[in-house]
Amino acid sequence: MLGLYVAVAVAVAPMPACPSPRPVFATIAIDPAAVVLIPSTRQFAIALRATEDGGYHWQLQNAAASAATVRADGEASAWDTAFTNVGRSASAPPMVGGEATEFFLFTARAAGEVKLTFALLAPGRSTATRTTTYTVRVVPYVMTC
Repeated sequence: MLGLYVAVAVAVAPMPACPSPRPVFATIAIDPAAVVLIPSTRQFAIALRATEDGGYHWQLQNAAASAATVRADGEASAWDTAFTNVGRSASAPPMVGGEATEFFLFTARAAGEVKLTFALLAPGRSTATRTTTYTVRVVPYVMTC
């Protein structure tokens, strides 16, 4: 018995391109009262103001304890009059110099929640002048196409 085979060509529409992923640098947190919500594998920064020319600087206190959830990637400072005048009333004269914004850079590693505590240190002192704590909640990064 002879078999009969028929070839059928089926036109398949190409899949739409997957959207490009969001930029790696995702969030700059400035308010310790708000939870920082960040997808895993994304980078974020916490911005704190300090009078660097007076010798004050912020220091992360619990980097080792938070390492499973977030990785500390270093820090940078910005001397910028726009940041210096954030929070000043419109009627107040602008401030020039003195203050800087210190950016602490992190990468979200694994889902979970961590509290990052920063201490403001005065020149030549090892005890904190004040502290502030940010709550960071890392959620799984899911990209859908």
